[in-house]
Amino acid sequence: MNPASAMRGIVAMIAAMGCFITNDTLLKIAVVDFPVGEVIAIRSIFAAALLTALIAWKGELRFARHLADRRIFVRSGLDAVTTFSYVIGLTVLPLASATTIYMAAPLITTALCVPLLGEKVGLKRWCAIIVGFSGAVIVTRPEPSAFDVMAILPLIAALCGSLRDILTRNINAVVPGAVIALASAVMLGFVGLSFSGWEVWSAPTVKMLALVCGAGTAFAVGNLLLIYAFRNAPVVVISPLRYVLVPAALAVGIVVFGNYPDIWASVGAILVVAAGLYSIQSEARRNKAERRVAAAQAAVAPMSGGAPLAGAVARAPAND
Repeated sequence: MNPASAMRGIVAMIAAMGCFITNDTLLKIAVVDFPVGEVIAIRSIFAAALLTALIAWKGELRFARHLADRRIFVRSGLDAVTTFSYVIGLTVLPLASATTIYMAAPLITTALCVPLLGEKVGLKRWCAIIVGFSGAVIVTRPEPSAFDVMAILPLIAALCGSLRDILTRNINAVVPGAVIALASAVMLGFVGLSFSGWEVWSAPTVKMLALVCGAGTAFAVGNLLLIYAFRNAPVVVISPLRYVLVPAALAVGIVVFGNYPDIWASVGAILVVAAGLYSIQSEARRNKAERRVAAAQAAVAPMSGGAPLAGAVARAPAND
């Protein structure tokens, strides 16, 4: 993996989390007065329109034929299951419980990328992920009594979201990220519309449309950044950065909803941020070592006539 590309992937992942917390915040406000299916359907349709316009502006409409590709279709289906499982879970479980269960996603992603992508995960990386998850648990502090059979919904969301992210790495790189994101938006739009069969929909208000269109914009941009991140950086590096959502949610809670965190929430947020910063710092250190080795090899190669440099240059440290 190109070191510069990996760092761009890290930045893209952090920005994607910012977009998703914006999307979640606007949707949380909108679903107070309107059904979940209606809100997600309108948001997804608006996001699809934005992505279609972007694809047309970039002259990539010829790639639209890939919308029916098997891997893209499966990814879109996983994205739909992820979204609706989590949102429906929020309606039947306390927010703390649902959030904690969903924060298992980075652990699941890291565990699955070993057999499915062949990536290596060292002990230090596992420790950082576990620390981040522990911080999320401290922040949310779920009540044990809340973990009933319905807790399977956010767990399904975490599993499907992990599979979706891993599958993103296996989609042909020639397919633009906007086309992949469009496929997800279209799938979510259809699924949202299907909810009209058992929801009582209302005529949208100007406020609701503004909220949903804002969420649609954040959703579209966030998906583009997410796809870019998973295409340009190792899964084990960027997956823990999902925990950025926890301190972001705390900040949004203070600014938007007036919910101030207590000491436990503050401690948990510090652990989450520390785990994310370690992941970034570890990748930066590894990239620096790889560039140093590459530069040394380039400098010594002319003197050795292009022969292998057995033991001449120290090998870069393994991804920890």
